[in-house]
Amino acid sequence: MVAVSLDAAPLVASSAPIPVEASDRELMARLVAGDREALAPLVERHYRRLYRIALSYLRDPDDALDCVQEAFVKVVERAGSWRDSADVGPWLTRILVNQAIDRYRRSKRRGRFMEPLAEGDHDQALECVQPAPDRGVAGRETRARVDAALRGLPATQRAVFVLRHYEEHSLDEIARTLGLSLGTVKSSLHRALQRVRQRLLDLRP
Repeated sequence: MVAVSLDAAPLVASSAPIPVEASDRELMARLVAGDREALAPLVERHYRRLYRIALSYLRDPDDALDCVQEAFVKVVERAGSWRDSADVGPWLTRILVNQAIDRYRRSKRRGRFMEPLAEGDHDQALECVQPAPDRGVAGRETRARVDAALRGLPATQRAVFVLRHYEEHSLDEIARTLGLSLGTVKSSLHRALQRVRQRLLDLRP
């Protein structure tokens, strides 16, 4: 479980115990009202999924963990911007992806080289979580080539590619999650696939 530090956030006592069956929307409504206790059930329900996305995007377990923690801090800070008509899952994913993009851009500015995920890294990092299939991508050498190809993608294309091919989201889901038009998602995915395929061809021995 991710330990989210919220020392800087104002503490508002819960007005009533949180029911186990409380929906995500009910939890978010309480969080908007200042009830910090509503965050823990949201973390419990979503952190594994968000961590899997962060790991697929950043390709580094430690960075992925930090990214998820930063994202949940942002959830508290931006709770007031959530609208009760919005699905909570995509809203959380959008915050997570934005954090992953920012972290990735910072690592590139620092000139940090991102090592490809080694054999078993997904299983160890995700513990008992079953990661989405890599669509036939197997072996360290191929993963290294895919990682190199992903490093060459612009931020939006990278996010669309990860959500489509690692998380198997539909194009409509990706559009809602990232706040993009369906046409932009389609074109971004098309360009990403072209870049990845070309990069893989360039890296062939």
